[in-house]
This record gives sequence, C-alpha cells and structure tokens, in this order.
Amino acid sequence: MNKKVLNSVLIVLMLVIWGIVFNKIFNFFGDNPQNEVAFVSPVAAINPRINFSKDTFELKKINRDPFLGKYIARRTTKLPTKTKKESYKSIKKKRNNKMSPSIIPWPKISYHGYVRGAKSTSELILIRVNNKFHKIREGSKIDDVLIKKVYRDSVLIKRNKQSKMVIKSR
Repeated sequence: MNKKVLNSVLIVLMLVIWGIVFNKIFNFFGDNPQNEVAFVSPVAAINPRINFSKDTFELKKINRDPFLGKYIARRTTKLPTKTKKESYKSIKKKRNNKMSPSIIPWPKISYHGYVRGAKSTSELILIRVNNKFHKIREGSKIDDVLIKKVYRDSVLIKRNKQSKMVIKSR
C-alpha cells in the first residue's frame, strides 16, 4: 500500500475510535431522559426490638484434646511454694552464676575498606585485628571473630553470640 493511503486509513480509523470513546463519555455524564424516572416506594419503620430474644447457651467442659483425640488427665496437686527469703536467695544465686563467667574483651579491630573484583561476587576486605592486617572475604573467620556482613562504611562482626559494628577508619 501507498504511505498516503495507509496514513489516511489509519487517521479515519483513529477518528472513529475517538468518536466512540467521546460518545460513551458524554452518554455517561450527560442527561439521559430514560434514566431520570425513578420510583420510590415508602418503607414503614420497623421497630427491631419487637421480636428480639436473647440467644443463650451453655459451654461444656471437654475432656479430650480436639487435635490429638486423646483424653486429658489433669493434675490437681499443688506445688510447694517458697518463702520470700528462699526465693530471694535463689534469684541472687542465679544472678551471681550469670555474672561469674569471665568476660573476654574484644580484640582491637579497625576496618580499612574493601575491593570488589569484576568476576567475584563477594568483597575482599582489609581489616586490622590486634595491629595485624588481614585480607579476607565476607563469612570468613579471624581467630574467633566472624565477618557477618560487609558495607561500604562498616563491617558487622560476631564473636561468642555478640555482634558489633566496626566503622571504617579514616
């Protein structure tokens, strides 16, 4: 087909489509005499309290477990209670036991940056632990210090269930 003929056919087709769209819009928002007639039927006011009755029922105790299907035998024996002095002593002993393990101090750690290669997926970081430089990757261990996550300006490290964030030194 010739370009002029094709362009004129497409323009006519576009005008027809836009004509249909505008017709639908004007019919939707315009005045329609067909839809203006509406019948309203009066509704009598009904008092909802006339036929109101309270629905009550009684819950019964179930002796079997609904999930396992077994019957449950409950113990009714009461455990002996401690006096205030005894309970205070046991709490004090527990606190002393928690504090008794010696707290090992963190080594001196400083983060100096990272390098990411074109082919590698993880970063090679430069970190100094106790004045000794190490080049390691994320997830590696130095002594008992684990490198959890590497960021541009910091490193998340973990040691003995304790986490610490080391900020990049200048």
